[in-house]
Amino acid sequence: MRFTNHLDFWVESRTNSLGFLDREPIGVERAAASCHVAVIGDSFVEAPHVPITDKLHVRLEEMAARQLPRLDVTTSAFGFHPTGQVSQLAYYDEFARHFRPALVVLVFVPNDFMDNSPILSGLRMGMDPHRLRHVSATRGADGAITLRPPHPGPSRLAGLPPPGRSTARERAADWLAGASFFARWLRRKTLAVLGPLPAPEMLSWVELLSRRSPRHAALLDGWRPTTRSGINEPFFASTSTEEELPAVHKDALDFTAFALDQFKERAHRDGAALAILSTHSMRARGGLGFERMAALAEPRGIPIIDQYGHIIRQGAERRDARGPHDSHWNAAGHQWAAEAVLEWLKRNQDVCAMRKRPASPPRPP
Repeated sequence: MRFTNHLDFWVESRTNSLGFLDREPIGVERAAASCHVAVIGDSFVEAPHVPITDKLHVRLEEMAARQLPRLDVTTSAFGFHPTGQVSQLAYYDEFARHFRPALVVLVFVPNDFMDNSPILSGLRMGMDPHRLRHVSATRGADGAITLRPPHPGPSRLAGLPPPGRSTARERAADWLAGASFFARWLRRKTLAVLGPLPAPEMLSWVELLSRRSPRHAALLDGWRPTTRSGINEPFFASTSTEEELPAVHKDALDFTAFALDQFKERAHRDGAALAILSTHSMRARGGLGFERMAALAEPRGIPIIDQYGHIIRQGAERRDARGPHDSHWNAAGHQWAAEAVLEWLKRNQDVCAMRKRPASPPRPP
């Protein structure tokens, strides 16, 4: 895999035999005999922006070998974009659980609320919320939320107008960007300076969904995003008098709570500890996103590892953990994330001493 934004990073990596951007997995017996840490998340864990040697879980394993050799920490990572905790349940069920981890770390990022919602994630990608390509969840007539498998067929939101034909100028710009590194750099730099571009099609998508069902109409009533980034904005914005979310965003918090409950049940069943690593970006815009996440995690007894707090204690700033033109971690961000998890592990070494994990993990129902 070759990945670049033509501004900050140019990285070439290889997937392992499981299909993730990570080292080859260690043997199941070796993992079960160690204090194995499974890191699960989206593009922050996938992390095509840095070499595999710089990633959070690799740095964690290396530092733990020096500072906590008695614990015998091993690690693996399971991440892919664009997913939230609902979709990531499949990564645990199909991959991570078979390594019988002592600790499961969920890397929580600002777009996870959105990606846990079938409606919001569908709008983000122009897909039908009932026909998403990844594991998702649905709410029944009785209000109960259940998991839904990936849809095998076309996922595009039916009823959308076909994409408009590009102009000769746009075709020429596309050709030039494909032929010139400088042209690609200039295009990306221009977009970075301009910020989020208007997306007028979003309004038609919301209107289309609202006509689909009374439930969609009630959830989307009064909310009309004009940019793709605007889909996620309400989770981090508040009025001067009170924090008020559109109904569809409150619904997304319910789906996120459902996913955390599911992860907690699985971790308890398999004898693993569960923790959330909150990325530095969860503290942006006054930290409202962090507060919303904490309001879901704390009542469930899921500890939060706050990367932002660790960065501040190092005398650095939040922006130092990312590239100038990209919100994902740079090498320093991964290092600070690894250090934050390691510090938590030092204070909670009992998670490695627990040997209640079954000899052979049960198959999920």
